[in-house]
Amino acid sequence: MKLHRNSQRRGFTLIEILIVVGVLAFLAAGMWQATAYIQSRSMTKTAETQVQLLEASMNAYRADNAGYLPDGRGDEVSSNVMYEILSRDEDNDGEPDDENGEVQMPYCESFYVVSSKDTEQQEGIPVVKVRIKGSGGTKSARGKVYVIMDPWGNTYRYRLGYEGQTEGGKTGNGMNPDFDIFSLGPDGRGNGRTNDGDNEDNISNVKSWK
Repeated sequence: MKLHRNSQRRGFTLIEILIVVGVLAFLAAGMWQATAYIQSRSMTKTAETQVQLLEASMNAYRADNAGYLPDGRGDEVSSNVMYEILSRDEDNDGEPDDENGEVQMPYCESFYVVSSKDTEQQEGIPVVKVRIKGSGGTKSARGKVYVIMDPWGNTYRYRLGYEGQTEGGKTGNGMNPDFDIFSLGPDGRGNGRTNDGDNEDNISNVKSWK
């Protein structure tokens, strides 16, 4: 007598399927978190490098202007102030201005104007033309102007230091004696105060002070 084995294989049980799905979901979540962390660190390093470049450019401007600095309150308008002097583009046409028939060399040559036609990110520090508001909600009197963008799509800010001096003799309230250049960081915040009274810009954001 021949014995016939059951040729049908036993299928997976519901519990086994759920375990496999759970393991795959756990691995996927871990990979997503690792990728997000790496991307976040990369963007932060990019911002740190850009802030250092802006700081060096501002020092070059100050050396050429008898030690004087532009006024800046750390708002969006201050981003345009910084752009105008470092790019020498006071008329906000996206190009360095002419003076006596000669194009003025910018203090920061890394700026590039972002166009709606751009499909790929370029090397350097992006600038975009937008309508901005100053402190207290006042609108810029000049309509749309160029501002300097950080890796998270927010504006870099400039603030005159407590010993910094404009041509009119005005000093500021920055954290540094000369000036502050900073990003509001990944969350786009930072203008508030902590429980200890410290400015949050000085606690958690990319900045030009240590």
